[in-house]
Amino acid sequence: MKTVYFKTFGCRSNFFDTSAIAARLNEWQIVDSEADSDAIVVNSCTVTNSADAAVRAFVRRMKRENPKAKLLFTGCGAASLGKKLLESAAIDGVFGHSEKARIDDFLSAEKPFEELGVLDHIDETIIDRFNGKTRAFIKIQDGCDFDCSYCVIPLVRGKARSASKNYVLEQIKRLADRGFEEFILTGVNSGAYGRDRGENIADLIASIGNISGVRRLRLSSIEPCLVSDELLDICAAPFMAKHLHIALQHTSDRMLKTMNRRNRVKSDRILLEKVSKLGFAIGSDYIVSFPSESEEVFSEAIDNLKLLPLTHIHIFPFSPREGTKAAKMKININGLVANERRKTIVKIIDQKKRDFYLKNKEPLIVLIERNNSGLDQFFSRVQIISDCDHSGWVEVKKYSIDKNGVIEASKEDCVCL
Repeated sequence: MKTVYFKTFGCRSNFFDTSAIAARLNEWQIVDSEADSDAIVVNSCTVTNSADAAVRAFVRRMKRENPKAKLLFTGCGAASLGKKLLESAAIDGVFGHSEKARIDDFLSAEKPFEELGVLDHIDETIIDRFNGKTRAFIKIQDGCDFDCSYCVIPLVRGKARSASKNYVLEQIKRLADRGFEEFILTGVNSGAYGRDRGENIADLIASIGNISGVRRLRLSSIEPCLVSDELLDICAAPFMAKHLHIALQHTSDRMLKTMNRRNRVKSDRILLEKVSKLGFAIGSDYIVSFPSESEEVFSEAIDNLKLLPLTHIHIFPFSPREGTKAAKMKININGLVANERRKTIVKIIDQKKRDFYLKNKEPLIVLIERNNSGLDQFFSRVQIISDCDHSGWVEVKKYSIDKNGVIEASKEDCVCL
């Protein structure tokens, strides 16, 4: 049987999509190394210029190291980067999200092809496994109806649409029966789940909590305007991880307006303080060096940031994407300044994370993934210092956290659950 290797870039939705493609294979065997595989499928990310660069670099490397392998391209970069790579003969074929079911045919194709499909597709493939994973990503929706000036995702993922509730529950039941105990609900705009079906994400979470075998459930990034009181009520349930990733993107109203965002600083602070009172860690996304982010604006943003109970941050330098409104804006901040601003924000959030853990009184519940390392209920990585290999769930009663937010615990302070 011929072999295929999958390379996934980008977000959790992409990892789910890769598993959905793999679940459709009938005539090919999946392998863990690209070195000797007969084919390589690249599931791309195009959210930033650096994401595109990483994908291109991988394709070039595969052409050098495994030139005989058939190279197929899919993901968010299919219509833009994939098309260019196909025209330059760097890849053998490109296909869109809606065409995943045809993977066997694509792998067997004798001529170069371009099959982008449609954007309004919602995949309800039932997946039985996630290779190399102890946690399972569950894609509950796709697409986005928001119109943020910097974001290319609505152009490559389409309008917001939700998977059926019955499908989501069946998918989780199937994986729970196979031993998965932690699940991450993911989507392009996951808080918008169900709006097109007369449903909502809070009711979905409540139903998931009734499934036998679900030990912990996480919710991926959510927009501030979509965090309802009903959602916060269900997030307090014992099976929910004590962490929310609320995508603020900036902490200056001037920048949020320029970004065409729906959130504002005052309401963001009220929301985050409400979430913090539940004992939750809170993460966010943040864009630095957006056009017109002057020193005055950045200083104001930092003052506002210091007031927020954040514990985690994912920072992007602004990256103009073709087809977006922001791509036409004048870039007036150089890379060195952007990097210094990034460092300033990271330092602030690292200290906030450290303060959070120093005040925390409850033990950490960690699901070990590999090398005695795993994520706790607050979405922080915890390293168990031990000469033995641990697996499964571990309760950490005592731990240390350094100035960079690295958490460690000795095996004597851990109990297997």
